[in-house]
Amino acid sequence: MNKNSIGIFGGSFNPFHEGHEYVIQNTKKYLDLSHFYIVPNYGNPLKFKSPKTPIREVLNNLRNSTINLNVKVSPLEYSIKSQSTYELLRKVQKKCTLDSFVLIIGLDQLWELDRWVNFEWIINNISICIVSRPSYDMEIDKTKIYNKFSPYFMTSAKQFLVSKSPNLFLLKLEGINISSTYIRNNS
Repeated sequence: MNKNSIGIFGGSFNPFHEGHEYVIQNTKKYLDLSHFYIVPNYGNPLKFKSPKTPIREVLNNLRNSTINLNVKVSPLEYSIKSQSTYELLRKVQKKCTLDSFVLIIGLDQLWELDRWVNFEWIINNISICIVSRPSYDMEIDKTKIYNKFSPYFMTSAKQFLVSKSPNLFLLKLEGINISSTYIRNNS
């Protein structure tokens, strides 16, 4: 078993779509993840505040949408009323070490990661897989994170899987050019 075998994929998933499914299927495959948790956000301080969907509805929609993906949907952020990945990971860390976990984020988040609460702690305490997304700039060397933490970037999935954190890896996938925002604005 690889050191990093449990995936955590957070987001609003409002709505969950085929792009999310694509990320789940491919990160499970390329990172050889044995467990995969989808963690809907309680709130995102970097995004426009939209009306909250009741957690039961969010969880039911996610569970119904992912029934064939062999994943678990976790209400942890809602249960601790966390608005940051840092708080979520600290809660997980109280129960177990983060050595077995991989935080999965989209490439769009790499451009904002330096604005996350305690982002340096996150980078130093959990392996992070950054999944490419169509229509997002692939020049990661222009991000503040890359400029500050370039030695942490692994050049291959194999290297990423056997390395201890801190480490980051860009998983280059073709992806599906779709976003929840686009779906919400055009439905």
